[in-house]
Amino acid sequence: MKKITKKFIHKFFIDERGAVSIYLIVIALFLFLFNAVLIDYARIIIAERQTETAARTALRSTMASYNTKLQDKGLFAFDGDSGEANSVFKEVFAKNLESGDGDGFDLLGLNPVDAETNLNLNLERSLANKDILRYQILEEMKYKAPVIVGEKIITQFLSVSELVEETSDYVKISKSLNELSKEREELLDEVEELLKEAKEILKKKQNQIMNGSNENHSEYPEVNRLYDIFYWHSRYREDMEAIAQDEDGEESEDEDEDSEEGEDEGESIQDKKDHTSDFITNARTLVDGIISTSNSAADKLEQALEKVSEADDLNEEIKEKIEEHKSSGGTNDYDDAKEIADELEPGTGMDEGALDDYVIKGEFFTELHDAIEEALKQLKNGQGPEQTNSLIKKMESGFLKAIDAKFEGNGNNKNSILNHVENSRKYYEQTLEEIDKALDLLQNNEDRKKYEDNKEKMEEEEEKGDEERDKNKDLLEEIEEGINEGKGIAEDQENYNQLREKAEKYGNAIENNNEEFEMDDKDAAADQALGFLDNLFKAIGDMLLNARDEVYINEYILLRYNSHDFEKSGSDANKFDNNQVEYVIYGLNGHGLNYFAAIGEITMVRFGLNLAAGFMQKEAKVFGPYMWVYALAYAFMMTYEDMVNITDGKPVNLFHVKLTKKNIMPKMDYKDHLRLFLLLHFEGGKFERLMAVTDLETSSDLEQAPTYVSADATATVKLWFLPQIIEMLENTDAINGRVEGNEFYIEKKVNFSY
Repeated sequence: MKKITKKFIHKFFIDERGAVSIYLIVIALFLFLFNAVLIDYARIIIAERQTETAARTALRSTMASYNTKLQDKGLFAFDGDSGEANSVFKEVFAKNLESGDGDGFDLLGLNPVDAETNLNLNLERSLANKDILRYQILEEMKYKAPVIVGEKIITQFLSVSELVEETSDYVKISKSLNELSKEREELLDEVEELLKEAKEILKKKQNQIMNGSNENHSEYPEVNRLYDIFYWHSRYREDMEAIAQDEDGEESEDEDEDSEEGEDEGESIQDKKDHTSDFITNARTLVDGIISTSNSAADKLEQALEKVSEADDLNEEIKEKIEEHKSSGGTNDYDDAKEIADELEPGTGMDEGALDDYVIKGEFFTELHDAIEEALKQLKNGQGPEQTNSLIKKMESGFLKAIDAKFEGNGNNKNSILNHVENSRKYYEQTLEEIDKALDLLQNNEDRKKYEDNKEKMEEEEEKGDEERDKNKDLLEEIEEGINEGKGIAEDQENYNQLREKAEKYGNAIENNNEEFEMDDKDAAADQALGFLDNLFKAIGDMLLNARDEVYINEYILLRYNSHDFEKSGSDANKFDNNQVEYVIYGLNGHGLNYFAAIGEITMVRFGLNLAAGFMQKEAKVFGPYMWVYALAYAFMMTYEDMVNITDGKPVNLFHVKLTKKNIMPKMDYKDHLRLFLLLHFEGGKFERLMAVTDLETSSDLEQAPTYVSADATATVKLWFLPQIIEMLENTDAINGRVEGNEFYIEKKVNFSY
């Protein structure tokens, strides 16, 4: 045995010829092992690719079963449940792993692992997901021509943004200015009335103050005028002297050289006493009457002076408001809208000086105040240290003082009385002159005449505006009555009941988005319509600058769903099937309500645009600052015409004024207005209602309409050689999978999205 072992060692390890044999055997063994590993590795790589291809093919085949009703709306989702999808996927996956027909050699021998092969529909990414729905709509509409039409309409609408902004700003401030100016005009009218009353009061005393004819003097001791006091002064003095002499027991020897003709020399002393007493009483009564009347006139003038100051304050307030308005630069609601419309040819704006016409020039109030104040000075207040140079002061310090002194003492002679008479006439005349001057200022002021001269026209336009407003109200009431006639349609109401439930399921808070247009008050209607346009232009500007995709989505809604068809009539026209777009916009759950909401908002838009156009009409200019009266009547008139055409399915002019030299008048129809409202009501559950309408139309629960699926697929391949080495390679991440026994498990995850 020992010899045999030595011989073996010598032959194979020491003998050179044996060493080479061993070396070759070892090298051949390693090559064999290496090739065996490479063969299995290559088979695994090929198996991985085939498994992934089979899984993708199976997934595509499964998702080929899409919902055809949703596809009619341009949307894609799997049509089936999870069990059906899994069954189809596994079947197609297994078939695609097979090597093919025949008895040929199967290199891979791939087998599906049914327990580890499944499909997930990912319902969290169904069409009920707002982002998924938005994405599919954008993909659908990306190359659709109607988007161009929609953008054109919206851009044309934005071309009037600057004009509407000017109108909106004008109306907002003009309402305030109009109230102030109306109050100011009422005060000035009261001033004018007070001046006329003061003048009329003074005129009643004209004969008593101004008449000085000797031919018309009164019979002594009557006193009918101031001049009579002067005229009978001498007679009174004679009688007083005679009475004094009689009381002294002396007879009068001489006759007064100034005695008047016609004296009854046979009068008794008692008659003279009676006459002198009556003369004094009558003179005082006359003067007291003039003073009382003059004080009444002075009260009127003082009231007028106060009202002038109040009117002046209001005029200053108007001026301040206009300056604040000009410096504020208006609202920024229109900035984005105007930025988008900058590329368009600019149109004609409103008259920027229109607001300034509300202001009355300041010198008017100064001159009016001075004239009334001067009339007061001449009548009552006087001027100078003693302030006796006025009619009332002269009555008190001149006539009354002389009468109380019975015309005795210094300054009470006949010449002094004549001086009192002449001064009274002068102050009376000057008072009336100043009152007439003030009245002339009030009646002939150019700023006030703009209002007065057109007052009748304004009243006519206001009546016309009321008539046109009533026509618009009647038209809306007629539409509403037609809607109410169809409210009992059970089928249509059932649709709305289902829509309510579906919208709530998709997350809508069911909030109303429409704004009802109230036309009971014309000024309030203007505020509401222009406020609505403010919001509309702001929404459009924001949306087109920051999220232009919204236009695509809105065009999708208009393209794929029904809006009101004016070729239909009666209850059919107002059914849900004919007003799907309107429901998406407003979300009102009742027969015809959404259509009526659209009509109401269209009326507001038309009224606001027509109001802006009204201010630009030549006829409006004649009304000066009060051209809003004409503009309101014009707006109601044109709105009625527009709404008649729109409800007949006809287009109307976007703006009833030619904005450019090209004389292009863009048109808008009912659907174009809906385009605007889709932008305005971009929130408030629009997407949820769109989902509800799609659900109802296609009978497809969007929560169960998956658009994205993922699948896990596992197949096995038998290893021909050394699985332990393949397992070692698995640990190095050289290959993906796992080894169990002599089988290699290949795991693949695949995804698919419509």
